[in-house]
Amino acid sequence: MLTSSEIFRPEDVAIGVDAPTVKQVLLQAARLLAASSNLPEAEIFKALVDRESLGSTAVGHGVAAPHARIQGAGRAHAVFLRLARPIDFEAGDDRPVDLVCAIIGDYHASAELLRTLAGACRGLRNAETLAKLRQARNSGELYSMLIEESGP
Repeated sequence: MLTSSEIFRPEDVAIGVDAPTVKQVLLQAARLLAASSNLPEAEIFKALVDRESLGSTAVGHGVAAPHARIQGAGRAHAVFLRLARPIDFEAGDDRPVDLVCAIIGDYHASAELLRTLAGACRGLRNAETLAKLRQARNSGELYSMLIEESGP
């Protein structure tokens, strides 16, 4: 399984993202994922929207984990967004989402994608970790916290 430092690069973390709708969040995530994976932004966006149409990827506590399998993605790629304002993501706990961890992976590496997704979500269930991520002053600090908190 990939470690957090192998999945996230400093440029894969954004803070203060202005995205007032789920689709705009997915578009921002697709932009960052395109830079990370060298896949077309439109293809990533479509895959994320298609997956979200099956049901909300909000995992509770103000966190969402949009994800999709995309042919040619290779290893798993992830980005982390802290939104400027929480938005309705149709979460089961009815809490608006302000932290988003978006992940894509290849069809042929679906087990890796699922392990990566599970690892990311596990780290984002801890109230203390979430509070730290919400208090980070900049994307560099947020990146360091993600690597530290989620570990290998």
